[in-house]
Amino acid sequence: MSNVTFTVEELGLRDITLKNMPRLQRMRDRHFDGKPAICTELPRNITTFWKEKLAKLPDKDDSPELKAGKLYQYVMERKEAIIAQDNLLAGTTTTKPLGVLLYPDLYPLCIWPELETIGTRKKNPFDITPAQIKELNSVIFPYWLDKGTIMEATRKALKESDQECAALQERLVYYLVSKPECISHTIPHYGMVVKRGLADIIREARKEEDKPGKSKEQKDFYRAVQLALQGIITYAGHLADEADRQAGMAQNQERRDELQEISRICRKVPAAKPETFHEALQAIWICKIALHQENANLALSLGRLDQILYDLYAEDIKKGHLTPEKAVELVGCFWLGIADHVPMIPEAGEELFGGSGSNQAITLGGVDRDGKDAVNDLTYVMLKATELLVLRDPNVNARYYPDVNPPEYLQRLCEVNITTKATPCFHNDLAVIDTLKSQGVTEQDARDYGVIGCVEPFSAGRTFGHSGAILFNLTSALERTLFGGKHRLTKDELIGEQTTPAVQMNSFDEFQGALKRQLGWLIDRAVTFNNYCGRTHQQMHPCPMLSALMEGCMEKGQDVLMGGATYNFSGAAMIGLADVVDSVTAIQEFGFPHNGNAMAKMIAAIESDWGEGYRDLYAKVKNSSHKYGTDSPLAKDNAKWLMEFLHNTFQSKEHYRGGKYTVGYWTMTNHAGFGMLTGALPNGRRKGESFASGITPVSGSAPVLPACLNFIAGLDHTKITNGQALNLKFPPTATTTPALLSQTIQGYFLKADRSPGGLQVQFNIMNRQKLQEVTQDPGSPEYRDLLVRVSGYTAYFKDLNPQMQQEIINRAEYDLGTKQEIRYPYYERKEEPEPEPGLVARVVTGLGNIVRYVGNWFGELIHRTPAPIRDFLKMLEDKSTGDFLEGLLHFMEFRLEDPLHLDPEYHKNIAKFQGTYRFQDQKSNIETVVSFADGKMRINPDNPPPADLTVTFQDGDCLRNFLLPSPTPKRDFLKKDIMKSILNHEITVEGNLNLLYKFGYLANHLILHPLP
Repeated sequence: MSNVTFTVEELGLRDITLKNMPRLQRMRDRHFDGKPAICTELPRNITTFWKEKLAKLPDKDDSPELKAGKLYQYVMERKEAIIAQDNLLAGTTTTKPLGVLLYPDLYPLCIWPELETIGTRKKNPFDITPAQIKELNSVIFPYWLDKGTIMEATRKALKESDQECAALQERLVYYLVSKPECISHTIPHYGMVVKRGLADIIREARKEEDKPGKSKEQKDFYRAVQLALQGIITYAGHLADEADRQAGMAQNQERRDELQEISRICRKVPAAKPETFHEALQAIWICKIALHQENANLALSLGRLDQILYDLYAEDIKKGHLTPEKAVELVGCFWLGIADHVPMIPEAGEELFGGSGSNQAITLGGVDRDGKDAVNDLTYVMLKATELLVLRDPNVNARYYPDVNPPEYLQRLCEVNITTKATPCFHNDLAVIDTLKSQGVTEQDARDYGVIGCVEPFSAGRTFGHSGAILFNLTSALERTLFGGKHRLTKDELIGEQTTPAVQMNSFDEFQGALKRQLGWLIDRAVTFNNYCGRTHQQMHPCPMLSALMEGCMEKGQDVLMGGATYNFSGAAMIGLADVVDSVTAIQEFGFPHNGNAMAKMIAAIESDWGEGYRDLYAKVKNSSHKYGTDSPLAKDNAKWLMEFLHNTFQSKEHYRGGKYTVGYWTMTNHAGFGMLTGALPNGRRKGESFASGITPVSGSAPVLPACLNFIAGLDHTKITNGQALNLKFPPTATTTPALLSQTIQGYFLKADRSPGGLQVQFNIMNRQKLQEVTQDPGSPEYRDLLVRVSGYTAYFKDLNPQMQQEIINRAEYDLGTKQEIRYPYYERKEEPEPEPGLVARVVTGLGNIVRYVGNWFGELIHRTPAPIRDFLKMLEDKSTGDFLEGLLHFMEFRLEDPLHLDPEYHKNIAKFQGTYRFQDQKSNIETVVSFADGKMRINPDNPPPADLTVTFQDGDCLRNFLLPSPTPKRDFLKKDIMKSILNHEITVEGNLNLLYKFGYLANHLILHPLP
């Protein structure tokens, strides 16, 4: 029976609005009016501990776990106690109203080149002060350049035979292993905080530490837990002190009373067991802040808070200490706290991840551990807070169990989705519980699942699944199959497995066999690199706070990174599923008929980007009825074959904690980013276009909604063990009603035979015209909070990069009344005009254009020259480019030694720096060595030391493209970005990437600060 005391009419809590909740209105306005700002508190505290404090400790040779315990006690004791204006909960993730966290051992050095421009970059800029720039450039980043980040420590640990794993990662088009950036995709057991309090966990750790027979590793773990949790309690005391201070200064009696209550609560929790709803929210929030200091703010999710907090909520309501209105206000304060920070993303990273929040998922509703309806009053309170605030974080996920949860609940979920346009996301308890049981999770634990990050379901508080461990580009394996082990983006480079090019194959079976070999090889490389990174984390980054709040770790005396959790998985997300299935189907239908030239024609067509000579084949491919998301048996068989192969191959691999790899189909924004890097495909997709998102069909290929839903529901959910994102879009018209939407979900979740249907589905309730308006006027206040579902997570549409915006605009849009796709003309994204360049930029561009004109003339001469002379002239052209590079480097050398330089701090960048760079092209026509030592920069020194970093330009043209301005605004000289060159595969790097970031800062500073 449902734990609901509201009447059906009251489920929407319609009398509660932002108009009569002015506190939440003010806080929300400040949130959307604010600009994210870099916070250096955490990297400063971590760096100071390692650099100064640890060296003075008597036990500086402690185990990694014990060092981590001391580190996080130090970090929490020194964290600034802040109570945000109007907030009823104390504490903030950063020292900024809307902060950007930096984790110095993970990935922050990538913004080194951007330090002086990150505040003015075009997309998603971050505020940063001159003092912060100086601190990061002079103190924090140099220390971690020497000490080593997770990525560089992993690189050093790679065996010679596994070096290509890192090379594939850095080429960006094959797979992305996320551990160099984060390891936080999980759900802590916040129930422990509410049911016990941290002091009780500390007592348990002390008792276990003193038990005879415990190993040194276990004793160190328990000691680390005590230290770290004590740090959290100390921080709570500092918050209480700050509340007292503010109360003494408050002019308003109501606010003074609120602050005094905050002080009382923080002196009690999270040390002691909370006894009220307010106390429990505050306890969880303080622990959430602490966990963000330990782990990067990416998908560290909340679990089932409507279940964890319900008893305290109900007791407070019963005693008259709480009303639904006050509960909504408290939850709203909590929601806005969750949204008080954003991930650090470099400018080049905006191409792949732009617009993402920190994806902290919360899970509502569903069934309890006994299989009974778990929807309660607090579920509806949290839905109301979601409806009022319309925030991208937390990422709200709603569980629904057909025939167990009441239909009124599903209808209310649909109302909220229509109101917010994008949230919540819907999960099918029937299918998810069945899937988790197939992975060895007990039925009770499976029923108690929560959603991580985007859409990944795992038993909450007892699973360390790092569900975002690997982002795997399926189309790169297809590319390698088509071209015999090569990728068009990397041209003639052959890495790893070589198979027969498709044009030389004799049958579709041969093609499938080659695709399996290429997929298997890439999976092995991705898994191997992930395992290396995981072992590096075990040595460098244990997690005592997270481990203390994870079932299994305290019982085993083992950190989560060592396998302490009850359940251990590592997750891989597949990108490009529908495009690969449709491409394989097109090859089967049109590439291997009896005509022996058919496959050669298909390859020629995609190499021409489906050019004029192949319009007939293009029309056949695009108009074929055999598409993923339709009734086609051919497409269904190919989807089944591919998904079974992926599931079986990943499950056969063991990860570094001893568990299984799981496979999911959600893509964040990577389906747009990877699509930008990929050529035309056999399914009719053009070069550079986005892939289909998640597990969704290619837009326009599945025009009938019931067939689309039946196709996805017919996939074996037990082979989708890391979640899926099915993205559908409906216009906000008279047919898009809660009743029709809930009817659609019910039919999709439960098949006609009453067996489980699809795992998950999510909706954008908007049309193309509205989204197109936003792209034309992105600065309009009307659109500042327009929320969209991307592929699992929610984002503000204005924050997405243009490629991702266009993908959402072009998504198939269905009419819920007719169940048919609404056909629109295909929208092409218009390039936005670049700002007028400054004087220095115009001078440099003018000179560069002269050089480029001469270069183009010389290049045309080479093109018309017979082959024997052409190679010689090409070498001369490359040599002149190399001379130009050396000239720029000598200018940099001169500036570093210039005593009249405007910035006297600049030379300090190399005072103690040692490093050697080699710049070259693949044919060795260009080769320049730069060495830093003894406070000097030298170009091509005699007997240079071995290079710490080698930068290889694909050819002289790529180097010229990077060095010289183009007549088009898109390659303005002052906008050069070496990371974008890597993204575009104009260069490859070998060695310590952090050295590249430092060099980028040195060079960019000279461009931004010309000679006096």
